[in-house]
Amino acid sequence: MRIAGRRTDQQWEMLKKSFLLEPSLSLWEKVFEQYYRARINTRYLNPINSIRRHDTKNGEGFAIVALFCSLIEFLESCERGCNFHLIGWSNDSLQPYEYNERQASSYFKNFLRTRKPFDRLVPSELIDSFYKDVRCGLLHEARTKGSWYISTAKSNGILISQESEKITLYRNQLIPALEIYFDDYRSRLLNNPCTQEAFIRKFDFLCQQ
Repeated sequence: MRIAGRRTDQQWEMLKKSFLLEPSLSLWEKVFEQYYRARINTRYLNPINSIRRHDTKNGEGFAIVALFCSLIEFLESCERGCNFHLIGWSNDSLQPYEYNERQASSYFKNFLRTRKPFDRLVPSELIDSFYKDVRCGLLHEARTKGSWYISTAKSNGILISQESEKITLYRNQLIPALEIYFDDYRSRLLNNPCTQEAFIRKFDFLCQQ
């Protein structure tokens, strides 16, 4: 089973044995590039860039932001080393390091609230609205709701602005912000044992049928 680009669950198991036996920065760098970034690039960032290359400003922003919102929960679940449990709303059915639909919104919101640089790019008072009116609006109704608008305008590094009742999300700032996050995560993955343990759990989950 392919889990990151063309790399398979068997290849992950072989690499995991290597870095568990003799951990090194070079092996964790390989983990980051060949598994973490490869999975994200092939399934999220490359499609976003493909949409941007053929941008007619006729609705592409909805697809780009929807992909971004879909990615956020995966990134937070990597941070925690947890796996989504599809069936049931009851916490009684959850195993250790599993979460369900009832808890999914907290993963999304926690990412925006605590992960660099989103902790400073997304105003804290707008996080609940971002989840409800952008994430849920796009994934369930193919639209933003409330006062949210998606813009292609230049913003000098600002991701979200609010003027009176209008809230603007500058979609061209999403990828630069994600790259800052990936740099921070890479540093922690290479040097922090807790981040490494969470990563191993998450990718072991991904190898399960």
